[in-house]
Amino acid sequence: MTNYQRILVEHAAPITRAQERALLRTAFATNPGSLVIRRKLAFMGMAADAFDEVIQLLSAIALDERQYNDNLILAEAHLAREEFDDTRLAAAAASLAIAIAGDRHERAAALATRGRAEVRLGDIEAARTTFEEALELDPANKNACKRLVSLHLKAGDCRGVLELIDDLAKRGSLHSRALAARTLALARLGDIEAARTSVNHAVFRHRQQLPTPPGWPSLAAFNAALALELLDHPGLTYDRYGTASERTWRIDEPLAGGRPLVKVLVSLLAKAVDAYIDRLPRIDHPWISARPERGILHSWCVITESAGFETWHVHQFGWMSGVYYVDVPSSITKGSGPAGCLAFGIPEDEAGQEAAEAFGYELVRPQSGSMLLFPSHAYHRTFPHGATERRICLAFDIWPA
Repeated sequence: MTNYQRILVEHAAPITRAQERALLRTAFATNPGSLVIRRKLAFMGMAADAFDEVIQLLSAIALDERQYNDNLILAEAHLAREEFDDTRLAAAAASLAIAIAGDRHERAAALATRGRAEVRLGDIEAARTTFEEALELDPANKNACKRLVSLHLKAGDCRGVLELIDDLAKRGSLHSRALAARTLALARLGDIEAARTSVNHAVFRHRQQLPTPPGWPSLAAFNAALALELLDHPGLTYDRYGTASERTWRIDEPLAGGRPLVKVLVSLLAKAVDAYIDRLPRIDHPWISARPERGILHSWCVITESAGFETWHVHQFGWMSGVYYVDVPSSITKGSGPAGCLAFGIPEDEAGQEAAEAFGYELVRPQSGSMLLFPSHAYHRTFPHGATERRICLAFDIWPA
């Protein structure tokens, strides 16, 4: 064990985003001429999926007064509406952001956004060039990496994916999105063993029961109280745009607003993760090489009723990811099929049916009180559980600090 805690817990906001947004709306109503409040309200609107409101707020700012973030957020809001005219407006707004970007990182971010618009508009070659320019400026830009990899895979150029990821690694960028791309490319090339080794679930995946928190008679009693705290959370929202969650309730900032039991849980998780990292084997593997010296535990809550599930995804901002199961219906824990379970594999729509079947998938059956850890670049999904009770879990990433 180290003599310091490597994993830190993210800052807990004093109020939820919804509460902050309500305060901003009140302030804006009394001072509609304030660009500071307008911009902050637009930023908060993106987190609330209020894309029409965001567009209205930012479009009212004169072109010569728009800042980089105004144009970039406006572009993202137009893309979220998923209409052809909005996509053209998104490309235009992203181009304005590119023109006034303050540094290479800002320019790369705006290029990645414009590239998304170009893909939707059908200009694939322009998008490819745009993503390549973004990665030349900032090899750590995950969005550009994700979308350039997607273009390579759709063109059947798996070797191109591996060359891209190798180049990014040589430039010091080996994030989860890049590692996930390598897994897909290897699988599509038929090197299933290498693809499986890239996630190495037998070595890197870890499951354990958490200890009962001090002052509680049992972990079950703590979980029951924690479930009530989460279900009563003012940040609870349904079907967030741009996430892997389908027909699912989410809390994006479970620590916000002074949630004492969530605070206890994430503290336990941070200690458990820290201890597990110390036990990881020191082997020659890209994921081990990418291990951060210190990490921040970022969490969110996922609550599914009978039809809710998660589509195939990875966690591009994390190095290690995990989940703690607060409350799992008995029909899941005692079941025999995939209902309500977590599955690890690769997505058929990106890897191809043949490669996905050859790679295979593993089911993990949730149990209340258990924590599961895995590499953030490991593709995973869940299945609808069909039960009348809710399945409640706290998901988390370890972000490089």
